[in-house]
Amino acid sequence: MTGLSSFIDVYPNPKCKFGSNKRIVDAAYIRCTKAPSKFYEKETKSGDVSMDSTCVQCESSPEKIDGPEIISLTVSLSGLFDDAESSIPYRYYNKQHVSAIYPRYGPKDGETVVQVWGDNFIDLGDNFRCNFGTKSVKAHFINSSYLWCRAPQSDVVGRPMPFSISMNR
Repeated sequence: MTGLSSFIDVYPNPKCKFGSNKRIVDAAYIRCTKAPSKFYEKETKSGDVSMDSTCVQCESSPEKIDGPEIISLTVSLSGLFDDAESSIPYRYYNKQHVSAIYPRYGPKDGETVVQVWGDNFIDLGDNFRCNFGTKSVKAHFINSSYLWCRAPQSDVVGRPMPFSISMNR
């Protein structure tokens, strides 16, 4: 939800509901950024973000459920959910595990195709990312245990760099 600055004083205690009434958590108003770019738009640099709207951020999701599941996420400004007319899907997923990458090195100019093996990979489109230190690139899903990505350009030379994957940018 965006453009909510006029509601902060009227509704100071927003809430988020993850599925059932047993999974209600506190929320907060924050300055928010524009929506992530779509697959056809050029990705913005991390410093190229404008903080121009007020949004509601759920403080946390409730305790994890037993396995992967898609539930409804509802936001209420009043905290009573009598003002909520709709919800959006929210996905719980199992934690991913990277067991191997190949190659483990490449030129600083980037563009090296890196193969990644592991568990619990899910194709979430542009949100599915490979992270090389602080730089993020799109991960290309093949199946739940294999993906590939193209290494970005790097100023780090001659020493290891952290590698990870992310399901939600």
